[in-house]
Amino acid sequence: MIKRFSKLRLLVMLIMIAIVIIPNITYADTALSQNNINTPSNWAKADIDKAKEINLVPKKIQGDYRSSITREEFSEVAVKLYELLSGKECSFQGKNPFTDTQNTQVLIAYQLGIVYGKGNGRFDPNSTINREEISSMLYRELKILKPEFNYSKSYEYIFTDYDSISSWAKEAVNYLYYFGVISGVGDNRFNPSGNTTREEAIVLAKRMHGKVLEYGAALNSSANVSRGGVSRQGDIRLKLASFISQEMGKPYKWGGVGPDSYDCSGLIYSIYGKLGIALPRTSSDQSKAGVYVSKESLSYGDLVFFAKDGKNVNHVGIYVGSGEFVHAPSSGDVVKTSTLLSGYYAKNYYTARKVLP
Repeated sequence: MIKRFSKLRLLVMLIMIAIVIIPNITYADTALSQNNINTPSNWAKADIDKAKEINLVPKKIQGDYRSSITREEFSEVAVKLYELLSGKECSFQGKNPFTDTQNTQVLIAYQLGIVYGKGNGRFDPNSTINREEISSMLYRELKILKPEFNYSKSYEYIFTDYDSISSWAKEAVNYLYYFGVISGVGDNRFNPSGNTTREEAIVLAKRMHGKVLEYGAALNSSANVSRGGVSRQGDIRLKLASFISQEMGKPYKWGGVGPDSYDCSGLIYSIYGKLGIALPRTSSDQSKAGVYVSKESLSYGDLVFFAKDGKNVNHVGIYVGSGEFVHAPSSGDVVKTSTLLSGYYAKNYYTARKVLP
């Protein structure tokens, strides 16, 4: 009898403890979940912070980063991107063609030719945007901002689900992949019909901003005019930008030195050879050429090196600005742009050398 009473008392105590603790745990979990929603994912945080710094992110989407972005929300991002890169403040002129939105930024994006309507006077502002749609919008914006860029080159596709991409989006997806703006979702897939989250859209816009400035910097360096004309330094960087663009998308091949495929050091050896700069053949030997430059002082055309074990160089690429570099990564991949700011290459960064005059 006593034992039974003791067990009953213990059970009552446990129930009372649960009543007190569970609501607190639930509250803590809810607060934590709410905080996570309003914090970007780790992979996106650095780009989103920088995007905020340059006023690329509308206040209405500064939070709930993992939710799908709407057509109205992305229109506002697109207009901010246009104003940043063009240096112009936009305004809407004319009659509103839509019956379902009065949003001025939507109307400006439509007027610029970045976004289209859905027909019958509808814009459908609250609909979400999939990955092939946002690629097409960004591609249209790039062509509007930079009509002087070369859009005629045909790129080989890299994604295993390429046939699932709509015909009207394939050119945009191909170009933006090799331009370094978009990437896959894993397993070499693009997932064209997948929804785009707010944080994904912000990161894509930030990449576009960086890429346009980066390419413009290479072009502008050719305009360093002295009494003798274009400076040799500017001319070399312009040629380098041209040579790099010609190699984008070509497959990796161990021992490859071009013209159809490359390994990492073979790409460097070939491109800088065209500039009249003789470099050793291997990444280890290339890391001893030129002069040392710190990571904080990198400039266009510097060579960046990586050491997986922290002491022996095993990879090399060409720094192209905005924390990014061009390289031939590994078997199964292609010559492309990657970031130095996060992930594998940030972790394994080793040194850099300046080899351009």
